[in-house]
Amino acid sequence: MVILKSNTDLLGLREAARIASEALRIAKEMVREGVSAADIDEALRDFIFSQGAEPSFLNYEVEGKVYRYSTCVSINNEVVHGLPLRSKVFKAPMLVKVDVGVYKDGYHADTAWTFSLGKVPPRIRTLMRATKEALYAAIEESRPGNRISDVTYAIYRVARRYGFYPAETVTGHGVGLELHEDPVIPNNPKDLDKDGRIRPRMTLAIEPMINVGTERIITLSDGWTIVTADGSWSAHYEHTVYISEDGPEILTEDIDG
Repeated sequence: MVILKSNTDLLGLREAARIASEALRIAKEMVREGVSAADIDEALRDFIFSQGAEPSFLNYEVEGKVYRYSTCVSINNEVVHGLPLRSKVFKAPMLVKVDVGVYKDGYHADTAWTFSLGKVPPRIRTLMRATKEALYAAIEESRPGNRISDVTYAIYRVARRYGFYPAETVTGHGVGLELHEDPVIPNNPKDLDKDGRIRPRMTLAIEPMINVGTERIITLSDGWTIVTADGSWSAHYEHTVYISEDGPEILTEDIDG
């Protein structure tokens, strides 16, 4: 069921989004050689708690599995849900994707960003640009009266124009009172099922995940980490977006700005 938000809800969502954005800014400063994914996870966890909030992901349960970390940190061919392990040490050239959820006073915000470390190949720079462009194209389609398929096809068109592939089965989602709410927002048109209308007062977590070489993905034996089937690199950007009568309002921040 889609949960529509009140003006009071919007105030709470904005505060959760502010904290999540600040957490990503901390992550951005930490992405350098020799730092581990666990270092980022611990720093962001401590920051979120210092704000009187909680990490949305910590102890999140899905299909009988419990997630024991505060963030997801995915590198290179890891599409999403990468575990922030101490053994995952950053070494250039590398893509580092940090996904953060914040729960504050009853409200969740969800955001993710891709950071490059060192001199990544030009094609990977283009991948980052294309994925971010797909995010904003999708947000532009997130207007009252449009359909979820309009958002999905916006992502698809940008990805294919650059010769890339939106990852299959991984999706955006509603967000706010719960971390994952309806509607499901596929990145790949193959995954479109219900094609509901976008309505005022919805809150959406829109998150293109785009791969260099294939749409196909694989979940590793840890039960969480999703990687590209061909080993090619992937990028991921995400904003929490409130849908007003006049159109989309982005609640989280552009970390490149």
